[in-house]
Amino acid sequence: MGSLLLFFDGIGVGRDDPAENPFAALDVRWLAPVAGRAPVEGTGFRPIDATLGVPGLPQSATGQTTLLTGINAARHLGHHQVGLPGPTLRPVLEEESLFLKLARAGARPTFANAFSREHLEARRPRWSASTRAFQASGLPFRMWDAEGQRGEALSHDYTGEWMTGRGYAMPRLTAADAGEVLCGLIDEHDFVLYEYFLTDIAAHRGTREQKLQQASRVEALVDAVLCRIDRDRHQLIVISDHGNLEEATHKRHTLNPVPLLTWGPRSAVLLERIRSMTDLAPAILESVE
Repeated sequence: MGSLLLFFDGIGVGRDDPAENPFAALDVRWLAPVAGRAPVEGTGFRPIDATLGVPGLPQSATGQTTLLTGINAARHLGHHQVGLPGPTLRPVLEEESLFLKLARAGARPTFANAFSREHLEARRPRWSASTRAFQASGLPFRMWDAEGQRGEALSHDYTGEWMTGRGYAMPRLTAADAGEVLCGLIDEHDFVLYEYFLTDIAAHRGTREQKLQQASRVEALVDAVLCRIDRDRHQLIVISDHGNLEEATHKRHTLNPVPLLTWGPRSAVLLERIRSMTDLAPAILESVE
């Protein structure tokens, strides 16, 4: 059995208010709890506190580090850290990486996102927590000019639109295309992570139309995966690091809990096991040991 983790940056559990919440305005199905509604039948859901017991608004560097290591990064630092992990969090990611532990256990993890050599080989790399966590495993990254072109990896914007606008010759994909890529990877690996961060970018500086577009793309991707994944054999998990897009009337992070959504044969076990952001990585590791 494999697990596919879809990580969407900046999505919290919002209110059922179409004027405020793009997910409520779109009347989403699979992400109904993000829209402040009850989950549809067959969906496991638990709201997870994103503050990590530390005062202040949750932030990406500490939230993502926590999810990918099981270490409370905000408590480790004494505060929430925005953006990319700094020198205090990097050793945590290098030593406690979920990818590293999975590889040591003999499992087959992979990162579905495709990278450019320019990004990975920059003199002053600007690496997210997920990139550092995967690098710690020693496994090869998926590259734009190889796996990306062969349909074995996805752009951080799975449609390819965002990267194409920045000069990369990426194939343009639909949600159905992206779902096929991800389901192909989960058939060959024990754990697959796909990271999507345009939700947070749109929430910080996008128009209402752009926020609605990103909410729609998230729902479409989850739908595409659920239409293709073998839910008798594989697990789909959706989670975020902090709230943001669910309150489109401002551009700040929120104190809302993040959604843990699960589908598959171990949904009940995962919902019982994962009660905080620190529980995600240990629960995934346990599922393959």
